[in-house]
Amino acid sequence: MLFYYLWREGLLSGLGGEKIRFFLGLTDNPLYLSRRWPLLTAINWPRAVFSKRYALSVTTWLRYRVSLYDGCCG
Repeated sequence: MLFYYLWREGLLSGLGGEKIRFFLGLTDNPLYLSRRWPLLTAINWPRAVFSKRYALSVTTWLRYRVSLYDGCCG
C-alpha cells in the first residue's frame, strides 16, 4: 500500500539519489532532521505495507519531509 500511495502522490518519481540517501541515513549527518534516528526507522514497515490508512498518513508525512528537505516549508 505504501508504495502505491508514494507513486500516486508522485514522490517516487521526484526522489533523486541525494534524497534517497538522506531518507536512508546515508548522508554525512544521518540525523539531520531527527535527533535520534534516520527517517527510515520512524516508519512501521509491516503496517505501512498492509494498512491503507497508515500508508496514506506515512505518504503525507514523507511529502512534508521532502518539502522540508527542498526548503519549501519549515
